[in-house]
Amino acid sequence: RANRRAMGESDDEMRDAVADEGAKAEAEDQPMEADSDSDDEDRRPPHKRTDGDSEPSPPRRRTPPRERSPRRDEPKKEKNPTRKNPPMEMIIGAEDAAFLVGTGGKTKDKVARVSGARLDLLDADDGKHRLEIFGKDENRRKAKQYVQWVLRQRVGPITVDTDSERRDDLSVVSVPLDCVAYVMGKNGVVLRNIEEEYGTLMFFGKPTSGTEEGVEKLMILGSRRSRRGAELKVMSAVEHKRKGFFVDEKKELRRRLEQVGDGEGDGWGYDVFPFHDDEFSYALGAQGSTRKKLAAASGCILEYIGDVAVMAGNRDERRRCWDYLNWLLKQRKGALNVDPKGRDDVLELPVPSGKAGRLSGKGGNVLRSIEKETSTFCFLTDHRADGESRDELMLIFGQDKRGRYMAMDLMEDAMEGKYQPKGGGGGDRGGRGGGGNRRSDACHDFSIGKCTRGDKCRFSHDAPRRDGGRGGPDRGRGGPDRGRDRR
Repeated sequence: RANRRAMGESDDEMRDAVADEGAKAEAEDQPMEADSDSDDEDRRPPHKRTDGDSEPSPPRRRTPPRERSPRRDEPKKEKNPTRKNPPMEMIIGAEDAAFLVGTGGKTKDKVARVSGARLDLLDADDGKHRLEIFGKDENRRKAKQYVQWVLRQRVGPITVDTDSERRDDLSVVSVPLDCVAYVMGKNGVVLRNIEEEYGTLMFFGKPTSGTEEGVEKLMILGSRRSRRGAELKVMSAVEHKRKGFFVDEKKELRRRLEQVGDGEGDGWGYDVFPFHDDEFSYALGAQGSTRKKLAAASGCILEYIGDVAVMAGNRDERRRCWDYLNWLLKQRKGALNVDPKGRDDVLELPVPSGKAGRLSGKGGNVLRSIEKETSTFCFLTDHRADGESRDELMLIFGQDKRGRYMAMDLMEDAMEGKYQPKGGGGGDRGGRGGGGNRRSDACHDFSIGKCTRGDKCRFSHDAPRRDGGRGGPDRGRGGPDRGRDRR
């Protein structure tokens, strides 16, 4: 049509030419070709009859309707529509990029986990790299700040502004100068392990306020819960290296724990549980297995700082942890008489006479394995619901309902001889009050935190001393009388 206009033909002549082409196509019983600018039959110019036509043309055979194809000038829909929050970008050098990624990408993943943002590292021009940070505004801001601090470690000390604003993601712990290397560990492995355990980002830095002589300041970044767990772990290491730095001779913390997030009135807090005599080594277990078990079963943060146990969490978590630790220490003198009535964290499993030994296993390995596998705390009690049954009663404690029922199923399998323990499971105790084949002599070095022999030590890391302990009824069940350091 454009060509015809260019040749000077009028619109009427053009319509007549189109009509003639349509008539020829009808005569040959072939559908007329569609106009290149048209998408269907309905948009063709109408047929114009000439003066010489005496009869109407026969009806045309219409082609089947076809789907409308997208126009070439229509923009294609993007697979990934534009994000509401475009990424925040940083251009960094090759050495900084390698340092940020870390071994196996652990450093970058750690920053992403703590900040709640997503980090993508891409190649850029001139040997540079482009770091894209995705997420909410607050998460991206934190991630960018964390990246800057991580990279700053390569060239010098890090200064953290603690004056202009009160950060909700930062805790500061004082570490004596002679303990810094001990807390760091060789090549920073100790600090990295704490970060991995509690999901934090940690480094030594200089705050703009609150400086002290003779100490370094350890910055801990993360959520309130993760920061408190890492803080207690560092305090435990410092107290082990320099006894009395955090705990006084009365077995009380020298300073109240006060970090961002404390004192908000939502039940979050901590309790201090003092150990007597040699209770510490018994409550710790081989390589800390007993402590880890109690923490997993109660859902509470549990760390030992010198001769005290510090429990951090909400009220229910701390109440469970207090009870479990108290019961554990009482088992050293024999079986417990615990009434489970009114508790929502326990299951009862009757154990037929003669089956308790099979359920406990050799040296308590079966029960310990089940506890570790299901994150529960279990023991036999002398309490009888009806007062006359000869069956013993196994109590299965834990904050997770699914874990408790899983433990019950595994115990039923164990009593039928169908359960195989997985690994050592710990080394804390057997099924009733301390188990059977522990080595009789306790390791003195371990009791004071200086044993380096680990599993190769020929002395016990969990057996009580022969003079006994004092885990009496004055420890309570975790009510308002938990002690002077209740928070």
